[in-house]
Amino acid sequence: MKICELQPSERPYERLEKYGASALSDEELLAIVLKTGTKGKSSKEIAAGLLSEKGTNGLCGLLRSSIQELSVLEGVGRVKAITLIACMEIGRRCVMSFSEQDRIQFLSEEIARKYFEEKLAFLETEEVHAVFLDTQKRLISHEIICKGGLNCVNLSFREVFRHAVKLNCAGLILAHNHPGGDPTPSPEDIEVTKNFVKNGQMIGVDVIDHIVVGRGVSVSMLSKKLLEVEK
Repeated sequence: MKICELQPSERPYERLEKYGASALSDEELLAIVLKTGTKGKSSKEIAAGLLSEKGTNGLCGLLRSSIQELSVLEGVGRVKAITLIACMEIGRRCVMSFSEQDRIQFLSEEIARKYFEEKLAFLETEEVHAVFLDTQKRLISHEIICKGGLNCVNLSFREVFRHAVKLNCAGLILAHNHPGGDPTPSPEDIEVTKNFVKNGQMIGVDVIDHIVVGRGVSVSMLSKKLLEVEK
């Protein structure tokens, strides 16, 4: 179905105008950027395909994509690929342009714990997040690495550090939640974290901490001395 054939209340342009950009899904926002579809596919369907192509990384996966990678996807092509890359870069620069006083500094374990407790404590399913930091431990970017627990993060080492290099970050802090409420790090949590530390050391990105969030309480793996790896 073409966008123009949808009910006005379902069209991305009209929904943004009426409710604001924050009310739209990633798919709807991408459809607006793409503007037009192809014969047999609306811009909304192409947007859904783009997000599906990037798996759990979604918009972050697009940020890491090249023009060449995007242009070969169905319904995209060179011009739309360039437009998408430009939009992603504008968003990245907006984050980077925050004044220093507006960018939180992760100067202590307590700051990191409180930051992630606010975002993860009441999620019903497990998610893995990361904040990417500059040399002064100021926030550059906050990303959802994956949803579904640490089982999915084993496949994400390369993507996480590729993103870290693209952001030119000096370090990162990992976090994930335990929906059951107990923030005690599991043996798997510790193993995955140590793998992150080792991978980070190889490319000069410091994995500073891993925060495990329960219901209203959290644990810093740094404070528990669980980040140390064998040399």
